[in-house]
Amino acid sequence: MVVKVKIVNTGFARGALLISQQPISFFGGVDPLTGVIVEKNHPLEGVSLCRRILAVPSSKGSTVGSYVIYGLAKRGVAPSGVILGQRDSIISAGAILGGIPAVIADMRRILSSFKNGETIILDAKRGRILRST
Repeated sequence: MVVKVKIVNTGFARGALLISQQPISFFGGVDPLTGVIVEKNHPLEGVSLCRRILAVPSSKGSTVGSYVIYGLAKRGVAPSGVILGQRDSIISAGAILGGIPAVIADMRRILSSFKNGETIILDAKRGRILRST
């Protein structure tokens, strides 16, 4: 299975897919030291973003979230890649600053093609997502 995507920030990542069907606030919703989602009542509360490929519809909250993503990357606890359901300046800027591969994809296609926790390849050089072999 190969899904074509639009490249936001070029790169290559392999990791377990972490799907969030709700937006994430990186400023206040993610621990900037550990990369764990701390937002109360978020479906992924308590889950680490570290070394996972995060699929999320969008962000929410402050533009400071871009710098939180950058900080996560510098500490080595950021997602290894990001799949966005729509254009999102907060996550896009953070991914670019942090050197994290990022793409935009149809979230319905991601949900129907891959399972949460499945190891995938995010090829943000060729604009595609595929199953890891």
